[in-house]
Amino acid sequence: MTSITQAARGAPAWAALRALARFERARRAAETGEFGHADGRLLWMFSDGRPRTLRTIAEELGLEQSTVNRQANAALKAGLLERSREPGQSAWHFSASQAALDMFSRELTAQLAMLDQALQVVPESERAVFLQHIGAFADAYVEAAEAAARD
Repeated sequence: MTSITQAARGAPAWAALRALARFERARRAAETGEFGHADGRLLWMFSDGRPRTLRTIAEELGLEQSTVNRQANAALKAGLLERSREPGQSAWHFSASQAALDMFSRELTAQLAMLDQALQVVPESERAVFLQHIGAFADAYVEAAEAAARD
């Protein structure tokens, strides 16, 4: 195991792993604590203003419907989500409460400000290319992770 770790330390992927770990630690430390990860994902999705059924939420988040049911009901109890039912329909439609969207907006604004500050270390003439590269990197990582999950 030691030889694998030592060999890995010289690889570019090791440098990426270390940088991403530092970024993730800092990102988590900077969270305001107004809501947790699951609630944040829900509010990110609902920030488009569209109500959704539990089935739609599960599909969009790529989660089991039982997981979404627990998360949505906890968010409903906490006042982050609201639900309504169309006359003649059996499925509940969930949407974000205005108070939750306001909290989400404040947290997103703070996160964007920190990202803008961090982007200042990238020369302005290189930022567009940097963002293209990091986007391509993220897309490729998602594809690799999805392929690994299928295997």
